Amino acid sequence: MEGVRKVFPGTVALDRVDFDLRRGEVHVLLGENGAGKSTLIKMLSGAHRPDAGRILVDGEPVRIGSAQDAERLGIATIYQEFNLVPGLSVAENIFLGRQPRRFGLVDRRRMNADAAALLQRVGVDVDPRTPVAELGIARLQMVEIAKALSLDARVLIMDEPTAVLTTGEVDKLFRIVRRLREDGVGVVFITHHLEEIAALGDRVTVLRDGRSVAEVPAGTDQDELVRLMVGRSIEQQFPRERAGAGEPLLRVTGLTRRGHFDDVSFEVRAGEVVGLAGLVGAGRTEVARAVFGADPYDSGTVEVL
Repeated sequence: MEGVRKVFPGTVALDRVDFDLRRGEVHVLLGENGAGKSTLIKMLSGAHRPDAGRILVDGEPVRIGSAQDAERLGIATIYQEFNLVPGLSVAENIFLGRQPRRFGLVDRRRMNADAAALLQRVGVDVDPRTPVAELGIARLQMVEIAKALSLDARVLIMDEPTAVLTTGEVDKLFRIVRRLREDGVGVVFITHHLEEIAALGDRVTVLRDGRSVAEVPAGTDQDELVRLMVGRSIEQQFPRERAGAGEPLLRVTGLTRRGHFDDVSFEVRAGEVVGLAGLVGAGRTEVARAVFGADPYDSGTVEVL
């Protein structure tokens, strides 16, 4: 991408941005929310067109006006919200719209065999006939990667793929990405987890306010990466301020709702922020709704003091 610019009403999303990806590398795209990362990958995937600048593949200028154009160029994107149909099988999702045919009918035997080979390549043990609705988040992501490989993707764009994965699932994903890199696939990797950059990346491009402010090695110090992202040191961005917690305002004791959460207790004091953390499906939203009164609970107490 050379000098790419994209303007929306009232905002410049990207301003003369340069970005390149080499065969067999992981290029990390880093930036705060609103820095322009999503706009950039949507240009590469055909969802947006640049107002200025140009995109080149193998040194030749190309026009990416649709997802089909991106696919023909070997560019595949895996978004945070998976693009899969729950009611279809794994194999049907991988080859959706491109099912192999025999005598005018879908050749399911070949489709399942081809899907099994792709799943084996990404290291996931899933029956290709399994409905996608029965899979967990990590396996859904593997299906998306297998789908990208079925398109003979040379460029794989991954938008915060580790956001909802456990540590073990992240390790497995990294092994797969490294294998793809060894196979010559170029990977654009978007993450907010700075520790992942040195573990997986080769280069880092930092976006800030729609501009490319730096291209640095993946081993760059995390404090320096933060400074590049926000334009100042982390100490200046979030200066330490001591604040003593006051009296308890809210007390939750032994809160339980069968099948959703069990024996949850916490306290919120005046002048403090209490974080409720956990993976998707851990029960955070359900607990918050129960404390607020939107949903019932079976036992425990909620006290406003």
